[in-house]
Order: sequence, then C-alpha cells, then structure tokens
Amino acid sequence: MLKLRAIGQDGLDAASELLTKGFPSRSLAFWQHGLKRLFDHGSETGAGSIGNLLMADETPIGILLTIARRDGETGQKIVNLSSWYVEESHRWYAPRMLLAAMADSGAIYTDLTPSKAAVELNNRLGFRTFDYDLLLFPLPWLAIAGRRQGRLVALNSVPPGAISETLLRDLRNHQALGCIVTVIEAGGRYHPVVFDVIRKKRIPIARVVYAESADLVADNLAILARLLIRHGVPLLCLQMPAGRRVPFAYRWQSGLRYQVKGEWDDRSINELYSERVLLKV
Repeated sequence: MLKLRAIGQDGLDAASELLTKGFPSRSLAFWQHGLKRLFDHGSETGAGSIGNLLMADETPIGILLTIARRDGETGQKIVNLSSWYVEESHRWYAPRMLLAAMADSGAIYTDLTPSKAAVELNNRLGFRTFDYDLLLFPLPWLAIAGRRQGRLVALNSVPPGAISETLLRDLRNHQALGCIVTVIEAGGRYHPVVFDVIRKKRIPIARVVYAESADLVADNLAILARLLIRHGVPLLCLQMPAGRRVPFAYRWQSGLRYQVKGEWDDRSINELYSERVLLKV
C-alpha cells in the first residue's frame, strides 16, 4: 500500500539516500548536509514540513521536497517544489504526489530547477514555463565600464517605511544565511538585491536570487560590481529572458527554464528561501 509521510527528523537519512539515487552527481554527504540545513530552517521559521516521503508499506520509495514561505511584499503563500525522485517501479504515482503537495489552491507554486521530465509533468498540471539564459559578467571590468543609474544603500540605512517590514525581515534572514544583500536607491525608491555566492572550480561567483527585475541589475552593474569585488567575488551570473543581449556579458548557460503556477511577476527574480540558498543547487 502506498502512502505519503511528512519528512521528519527521523526521515532525513532515507530522504538523503533517495535523493542521491535521483541525483547521482551529488554525494550523499551533500544531501545530508543540505536536508539538515533545510529542516533546521523550517523548524526555526515555523514553515512546516520540508516535503513528503512516498512509502510502500514501510519502505521509502519516493520523495518530494517542498519549501514554503510568505512573500515579503504581498503576503502570498509560495511553495517551491524542489527536488523529487520516485523509484522506477512506482513512477506512475509521481503526478499524485505532486498534486498532494499542491493541495492549497490559494498558493503559488514554483519549480526553479525542473528536469525535462518535471517540465512535461508540470505542464500537465497547469504550470507556465519561462525560458532564460544565464549570463556571466567579469566584475573588475564592469566596475569601470558598467552602467550606473542609482546608488547603493546599506540595508540598515534604508529609511523607515521605504521597504516593508516583512521584506526587511526576509532580507536580514538571507544575510544570516550568508547572502550578500544591498539596496539600490533610484528616483527616491529603494530596490533590494540579494546575491548568493557559489563556487565553480574554487572561483566565487555571485548569483542574483532576488531583484525586482534583471534590468534593474543590468542598469546598475558598475556599483554592484564594486560591492561584490569588496566581498572577494570577481564574477556575477544573472538570469535574463532567452535571447536577450547585455553589454560585456558572456552567455554561460542557455536553454534554462523555471515554472510557475499562480500569479507571478514575470520580470522579477524571486528565489528567496529556495533551493538556491538553502540547498546550494
């Protein structure tokens, strides 16, 4: 008999083993560390379960990670459907597992890193697909030659009321999680930008995980480059709609996509509390 079981602390080892099967490019130690970080975050914030295990009697045969939060601006519930895997013999149950995870009809659902199989399945469940390229920027050059339309303001220097308290809380939480957080002031308005830092061949690369739009970042590359260089980061990657060109950018990865079900600002980059930050994928 198949059933779903919420992932508790006693299920983290089984979850790690299943995810290692589903994503063999990642080690067991990677998933063990990432799931503990995700579980601890959920416990501290009261976000609820981090997902479900699919059980055949008492044997775990599938998993779906879910990361729930409230949008800092709208208050809307957002559920990030993260990594999932089901043993081949029971793959037919995957749509039911996804439907169970999307039981709240008032929530927005996202899949930021869908596999080809997930894209096809999500399409059948009413998701929209956004195609994008990942552009790479050399920051030392952009610190001199990049655009600048605004000025940077430290988060603790933003005037009261310029950014909602709930969004400020999220921004401070991401600072605590190791992200680089800044604010662009332009035309009397304050626009937060959040970077997560990853490493490729030991080289640190900043990736935008929150901004009102990619254009906001592209229009302020000079001041953002100087900030990131001070943090020891020489490269920046930024998602742009597929085919868009930006001066001084190299097309690092093409043919990428993310999927959304529900209301969504197509211009925004909104990956707060996602697997980018919590699992480092």
